[in-house]
Amino acid sequence: MEPRRFSKIIEKCLAERVKELARPIVEQHQVTVIRKPAKTLVMVRMRETVAKAEFYLGELLAAEAMVELEGAKGFSLLMGDDLDKAFSAAVLDALRRSQLPQWETVRLALEREEERQRQEERREICRHNASRVQFNTLDVEY
Repeated sequence: MEPRRFSKIIEKCLAERVKELARPIVEQHQVTVIRKPAKTLVMVRMRETVAKAEFYLGELLAAEAMVELEGAKGFSLLMGDDLDKAFSAAVLDALRRSQLPQWETVRLALEREEERQRQEERREICRHNASRVQFNTLDVEY
C-alpha cells in the first residue's frame, strides 16, 4: 500500500479503530519510541488562485509521533490533538514498512475501512444533492 493512500485512510479512520489495529502489534513486538507523541503546530500553505501566489493561511494543531519496529521506522502527523491515535498510526506505518506477517491482516482491514469511508462519502454527497438548487429552473417567465 502506497504511503499517500495509507495516510488518507488513517486520517479519516476513527481513533478507536486505529488503536485497535495497532494494539496486537505493540503487544507482540518491541516498539521503540523515537519521538514521543506530542502536540505541534503546522503552517497551512495555500495558493491564491488568480496570481498563483503561495501564502500561509495560519497554523493547524497536530499530533505527531515516530517509532521503530523491527528496524523499520514509522511516522505519523495527524490533524488534531489525539496523541494515542498518532502513536498507533506511527506503529501501523512502521508495520507497513517492515512487511512483517501481521501487515497482511492490517492491510486488509484498512482496505475494508477505505471502502466504508467511500460509502459514507457517497451518502454524504447524496444528502447534499437533495438540497441542491438548480438555478436554470428558476429562470422561468410567468
